[in-house]
Amino acid sequence: MSIFFGLAQAVCWAVTTILLRSLSNRLDAFLVNGLRAALGLLIIIPLVFLTGGVYDYPLLSWANLVFLASSVVIGGVVGDAFYVNSLKLIGVSRAFPITNSYPLFTVLLSAALLGTPLHLSILLGAVLVIAGVYLIARPRPGHHVGSVEYIERGRFLRGTLYACATALSWSLATVILARGLEGINGVVATSVRVPVVSLLCFVIAARRGAISQLKALPMSVWGQLVLTGILGWGLGGSLYALSIQYAGPGRTAILSATAPLFGVLLGALFLQERPTLYTFMGTLLTISGIALVVI
Repeated sequence: MSIFFGLAQAVCWAVTTILLRSLSNRLDAFLVNGLRAALGLLIIIPLVFLTGGVYDYPLLSWANLVFLASSVVIGGVVGDAFYVNSLKLIGVSRAFPITNSYPLFTVLLSAALLGTPLHLSILLGAVLVIAGVYLIARPRPGHHVGSVEYIERGRFLRGTLYACATALSWSLATVILARGLEGINGVVATSVRVPVVSLLCFVIAARRGAISQLKALPMSVWGQLVLTGILGWGLGGSLYALSIQYAGPGRTAILSATAPLFGVLLGALFLQERPTLYTFMGTLLTISGIALVVI
Protein backbone atom coordinates (compact mmCIF):
# COMPACT_ATOMS: atom_id res chain seq x y z
CA MET A 1 0.00 0.00 0.00
CA SER A 2 2.87 2.37 0.74
CA ILE A 3 4.19 1.90 -2.81
CA PHE A 4 0.71 2.51 -4.23
CA PHE A 5 0.29 5.69 -2.15
CA GLY A 6 3.66 7.05 -3.29
CA LEU A 7 3.12 6.34 -6.98
CA ALA A 8 -0.50 7.58 -6.95
CA GLN A 9 0.71 10.84 -5.42
CA ALA A 10 3.26 11.12 -8.25
CA VAL A 11 0.45 10.85 -10.82
CA CYS A 12 -1.46 13.65 -9.05
CA TRP A 13 1.66 15.80 -8.99
CA ALA A 14 2.34 15.20 -12.71
CA VAL A 15 -1.11 16.48 -13.69
CA THR A 16 -0.90 19.36 -11.21
CA THR A 17 2.43 20.54 -12.61
CA ILE A 18 1.06 20.81 -16.15
CA LEU A 19 -1.83 22.93 -14.86
CA LEU A 20 0.46 25.09 -12.70
CA ARG A 21 2.60 25.99 -15.72
CA SER A 22 -0.20 28.03 -17.31
CA LEU A 23 -1.47 29.41 -13.99
CA SER A 24 2.00 30.70 -13.09
CA ASN A 25 1.86 33.08 -16.07
CA ARG A 26 -1.50 34.54 -15.03
CA LEU A 27 -1.44 34.79 -11.23
CA ASP A 28 0.93 35.59 -8.37
CA ALA A 29 2.72 32.48 -7.02
CA PHE A 30 1.43 32.94 -3.46
CA LEU A 31 -2.11 33.61 -4.67
CA VAL A 32 -2.07 30.41 -6.74
CA ASN A 33 -0.83 28.34 -3.81
CA GLY A 34 -3.31 29.89 -1.38
CA LEU A 35 -6.25 29.26 -3.69
CA ARG A 36 -5.36 25.69 -4.57
CA ALA A 37 -4.73 24.84 -0.91
CA ALA A 38 -8.13 26.23 0.08
CA LEU A 39 -9.84 24.39 -2.78
CA GLY A 40 -8.09 21.20 -1.72
CA LEU A 41 -10.32 21.17 1.36
CA LEU A 42 -13.18 20.16 -0.95
CA ILE A 43 -11.80 16.63 -0.93
CA ILE A 44 -9.78 16.63 2.30
CA ILE A 45 -12.80 17.18 4.59
CA PRO A 46 -14.81 14.24 3.12
CA LEU A 47 -11.67 12.06 3.30
CA VAL A 48 -11.31 12.81 7.02
CA PHE A 49 -14.79 11.37 7.64
CA LEU A 50 -14.38 8.45 5.23
CA THR A 51 -11.12 7.34 6.88
CA GLY A 52 -12.45 7.76 10.43
CA GLY A 53 -9.99 10.55 11.03
CA VAL A 54 -12.39 12.64 13.11
CA TYR A 55 -11.46 10.49 16.11
CA ASP A 56 -7.77 11.34 15.73
CA TYR A 57 -8.04 15.07 16.40
CA PRO A 58 -7.89 14.62 20.21
CA LEU A 59 -4.62 12.71 19.68
CA LEU A 60 -2.90 15.78 18.23
CA SER A 61 -0.20 17.01 20.60
CA TRP A 62 1.55 20.37 20.56
CA ALA A 63 4.60 18.63 19.11
CA ASN A 64 2.48 17.24 16.24
CA LEU A 65 1.05 20.68 15.53
CA VAL A 66 4.45 22.40 15.57
CA PHE A 67 6.00 19.86 13.20
CA LEU A 68 2.97 19.87 10.87
CA ALA A 69 2.86 23.67 10.73
CA SER A 70 6.63 23.94 10.22
CA SER A 71 6.60 21.40 7.39
CA VAL A 72 3.85 23.22 5.55
CA VAL A 73 5.49 26.63 5.94
CA ILE A 74 8.82 25.34 4.60
CA GLY A 75 7.41 23.10 1.87
CA GLY A 76 3.95 24.43 1.05
CA VAL A 77 4.53 28.18 1.38
CA VAL A 78 8.23 28.82 0.74
CA GLY A 79 8.99 25.74 -1.38
CA ASP A 80 5.89 25.93 -3.59
CA ALA A 81 6.40 29.66 -4.14
CA PHE A 82 9.95 28.93 -5.30
CA TYR A 83 8.54 26.20 -7.55
CA VAL A 84 5.87 28.32 -9.24
CA ASN A 85 8.45 31.05 -9.87
CA SER A 86 10.90 28.55 -11.34
CA LEU A 87 8.17 27.23 -13.67
CA LYS A 88 7.46 30.79 -14.76
CA LEU A 89 11.13 31.60 -15.44
CA ILE A 90 12.51 28.42 -17.03
CA GLY A 91 9.48 26.24 -17.82
CA VAL A 92 8.44 22.71 -16.90
CA SER A 93 11.12 20.85 -18.88
CA ARG A 94 13.91 22.59 -16.96
CA ALA A 95 12.34 23.19 -13.55
CA PHE A 96 10.79 19.73 -13.12
CA PRO A 97 14.02 17.66 -13.30
CA ILE A 98 15.92 20.06 -11.03
CA THR A 99 13.25 20.18 -8.33
CA ASN A 100 12.85 16.41 -8.47
CA SER A 101 16.40 15.99 -7.21
CA TYR A 102 14.93 16.49 -3.73
CA PRO A 103 14.68 12.74 -2.91
CA LEU A 104 18.46 12.55 -2.66
CA PHE A 105 18.49 15.40 -0.12
CA THR A 106 15.58 13.78 1.71
CA VAL A 107 17.41 10.47 2.07
CA LEU A 108 20.48 12.23 3.47
CA LEU A 109 18.49 14.49 5.83
CA SER A 110 16.42 11.51 6.99
CA ALA A 111 19.60 9.71 7.98
CA ALA A 112 21.06 12.79 9.67
CA LEU A 113 17.97 14.05 11.52
CA LEU A 114 15.80 10.95 12.04
CA GLY A 115 18.46 8.27 12.23
CA THR A 116 16.97 6.40 9.27
CA PRO A 117 19.35 3.64 8.08
CA LEU A 118 21.16 4.78 4.94
CA HIS A 119 21.09 1.62 2.84
CA LEU A 120 23.21 1.63 -0.30
CA SER A 121 20.27 0.31 -2.36
CA ILE A 122 18.10 3.29 -1.38
CA LEU A 123 20.87 5.79 -2.13
CA LEU A 124 21.58 4.16 -5.49
CA GLY A 125 17.84 4.04 -6.23
CA ALA A 126 17.57 7.77 -5.57
CA VAL A 127 20.43 8.50 -7.97
CA LEU A 128 18.90 6.30 -10.70
CA VAL A 129 15.47 7.94 -10.33
CA ILE A 130 16.97 11.43 -10.54
CA ALA A 131 19.04 10.46 -13.58
CA GLY A 132 16.00 8.92 -15.23
CA VAL A 133 13.88 11.98 -14.53
CA TYR A 134 16.53 14.20 -16.10
CA LEU A 135 16.64 12.12 -19.29
CA ILE A 136 12.84 12.14 -19.54
CA ALA A 137 12.42 15.89 -19.03
CA ARG A 138 15.80 17.15 -20.29
CA PRO A 139 15.83 20.41 -22.30
CA ARG A 140 16.11 19.73 -26.02
CA PRO A 141 19.18 21.02 -27.94
CA GLY A 142 19.00 23.89 -30.38
CA HIS A 143 17.61 26.56 -28.06
CA HIS A 144 19.41 29.40 -29.82
CA VAL A 145 18.73 33.11 -29.47
CA GLY A 146 15.41 33.94 -31.09
CA SER A 147 13.93 30.47 -30.72
CA VAL A 148 10.83 29.87 -28.63
CA GLU A 149 12.77 27.78 -26.10
CA TYR A 150 15.63 30.26 -25.64
CA ILE A 151 15.93 31.80 -22.18
CA GLU A 152 18.06 34.84 -21.34
CA ARG A 153 21.05 33.94 -19.12
CA GLY A 154 20.03 36.01 -16.09
CA ARG A 155 16.50 34.62 -16.17
CA PHE A 156 17.85 31.09 -16.53
CA LEU A 157 20.13 31.50 -13.50
CA ARG A 158 17.31 32.92 -11.35
CA GLY A 159 14.96 30.13 -12.38
CA THR A 160 17.61 27.48 -11.67
CA LEU A 161 18.27 28.96 -8.20
CA TYR A 162 14.53 28.93 -7.48
CA ALA A 163 14.35 25.28 -8.58
CA CYS A 164 17.32 24.31 -6.35
CA ALA A 165 15.77 26.18 -3.41
CA THR A 166 12.54 24.25 -4.07
CA ALA A 167 14.35 20.91 -3.85
CA LEU A 168 15.99 21.82 -0.54
CA SER A 169 12.73 23.16 0.90
CA TRP A 170 10.73 20.07 -0.07
CA SER A 171 13.33 17.68 1.32
CA LEU A 172 13.48 19.45 4.69
CA ALA A 173 9.67 19.69 4.83
CA THR A 174 9.32 15.95 4.11
CA VAL A 175 11.62 15.02 6.99
CA ILE A 176 9.85 17.39 9.40
CA LEU A 177 6.45 16.07 8.28
CA ALA A 178 7.53 12.53 9.17
CA ARG A 179 7.88 13.67 12.80
CA GLY A 180 4.52 15.43 12.76
CA LEU A 181 2.73 12.32 11.49
CA GLU A 182 3.70 10.17 14.45
CA GLY A 183 0.61 8.61 16.02
CA ILE A 184 -2.06 10.31 13.88
CA ASN A 185 -4.07 9.73 10.69
CA GLY A 186 -2.28 11.01 7.56
CA VAL A 187 -5.43 12.65 6.18
CA VAL A 188 -5.97 14.43 9.51
CA ALA A 189 -2.42 15.77 9.27
CA THR A 190 -3.20 17.12 5.79
CA SER A 191 -6.37 18.77 7.08
CA VAL A 192 -4.24 20.62 9.64
CA ARG A 193 -1.51 21.62 7.19
CA VAL A 194 -3.70 22.89 4.35
CA PRO A 195 -5.48 25.75 6.22
CA VAL A 196 -2.08 26.95 7.47
CA VAL A 197 -0.57 27.18 3.99
CA SER A 198 -3.74 28.75 2.58
CA LEU A 199 -3.92 31.46 5.25
CA LEU A 200 -0.23 32.35 5.05
CA CYS A 201 -0.25 32.49 1.25
CA PHE A 202 -3.33 34.73 1.21
CA VAL A 203 -1.73 37.10 3.72
CA ILE A 204 1.47 37.31 1.66
CA ALA A 205 -0.49 37.71 -1.60
CA ALA A 206 -2.53 40.53 -0.05
CA ARG A 207 0.62 42.35 1.06
CA ARG A 208 1.97 42.02 -2.49
CA GLY A 209 -1.25 43.51 -3.87
CA ALA A 210 -2.05 40.34 -5.79
CA ILE A 211 -5.64 39.82 -4.60
CA SER A 212 -6.88 42.20 -7.32
CA GLN A 213 -5.84 39.58 -9.89
CA LEU A 214 -8.99 37.64 -8.99
CA LYS A 215 -11.19 40.28 -10.62
CA ALA A 216 -12.85 39.02 -13.80
CA LEU A 217 -10.92 35.74 -13.66
CA PRO A 218 -12.25 33.43 -16.45
CA MET A 219 -14.16 30.32 -15.44
CA SER A 220 -11.58 28.20 -17.26
CA VAL A 221 -8.88 29.47 -14.88
CA TRP A 222 -11.11 28.76 -11.87
CA GLY A 223 -11.57 25.24 -13.22
CA GLN A 224 -7.78 24.79 -13.37
CA LEU A 225 -7.44 26.10 -9.82
CA VAL A 226 -10.07 23.65 -8.55
CA LEU A 227 -8.30 20.75 -10.25
CA THR A 228 -4.87 21.72 -8.87
CA GLY A 229 -6.42 22.04 -5.41
CA ILE A 230 -8.15 18.67 -5.50
CA LEU A 231 -5.29 16.76 -7.15
CA GLY A 232 -2.39 18.64 -5.56
CA TRP A 233 -3.23 19.45 -1.96
CA GLY A 234 -6.38 17.36 -1.56
CA LEU A 235 -5.75 13.90 -2.97
CA GLY A 236 -2.00 14.22 -3.58
CA GLY A 237 -1.24 15.73 -0.17
CA SER A 238 -3.21 13.03 1.65
CA LEU A 239 -1.55 10.24 -0.32
CA TYR A 240 1.85 11.77 0.36
CA ALA A 241 1.23 11.85 4.12
CA LEU A 242 0.01 8.25 4.10
CA SER A 243 3.02 7.12 2.10
CA ILE A 244 5.42 8.80 4.55
CA GLN A 245 3.72 7.00 7.42
CA TYR A 246 4.05 3.57 5.83
CA ALA A 247 7.22 3.86 3.73
CA GLY A 248 9.21 6.60 5.46
CA PRO A 249 10.29 10.02 4.11
CA GLY A 250 13.20 8.77 1.99
CA ARG A 251 11.34 6.10 0.06
CA THR A 252 8.28 8.34 -0.33
CA ALA A 253 10.34 11.18 -1.80
CA ILE A 254 11.93 8.81 -4.33
CA LEU A 255 8.57 7.33 -5.35
CA SER A 256 6.98 10.77 -5.74
CA ALA A 257 9.89 11.92 -7.91
CA THR A 258 8.63 9.58 -10.66
CA ALA A 259 6.01 12.21 -11.57
CA PRO A 260 7.73 13.16 -14.89
CA LEU A 261 7.54 9.51 -15.94
CA PHE A 262 3.76 9.58 -15.55
CA GLY A 263 3.68 12.96 -17.27
CA VAL A 264 5.31 11.42 -20.35
CA LEU A 265 2.88 8.48 -20.31
CA LEU A 266 -0.12 10.80 -20.02
CA GLY A 267 1.23 12.94 -22.85
CA ALA A 268 1.63 9.88 -25.07
CA LEU A 269 -1.90 8.66 -24.29
CA PHE A 270 -3.86 11.90 -24.50
CA LEU A 271 -1.69 14.34 -26.47
CA GLN A 272 -0.20 11.91 -28.99
CA GLU A 273 3.33 12.99 -28.00
CA ARG A 274 6.04 10.68 -29.32
CA PRO A 275 8.54 9.39 -26.74
CA THR A 276 12.23 9.76 -27.72
CA LEU A 277 15.18 7.45 -27.12
CA TYR A 278 16.02 9.55 -24.05
CA THR A 279 12.48 8.94 -22.78
CA PHE A 280 12.92 5.18 -22.99
CA MET A 281 16.36 5.34 -21.38
CA GLY A 282 15.04 7.59 -18.59
CA THR A 283 12.06 5.30 -18.04
CA LEU A 284 14.35 2.28 -17.69
CA LEU A 285 16.58 4.09 -15.18
CA THR A 286 13.57 5.33 -13.19
CA ILE A 287 11.96 1.88 -12.98
CA SER A 288 15.31 0.40 -11.94
CA GLY A 289 15.62 3.02 -9.23
CA ILE A 290 12.11 2.27 -7.95
CA ALA A 291 12.92 -1.44 -7.83
CA LEU A 292 15.97 -0.80 -5.66
CA VAL A 293 13.95 1.39 -3.31
CA VAL A 294 10.97 -0.91 -2.77
CA ILE A 295 12.71 -4.31 -2.68
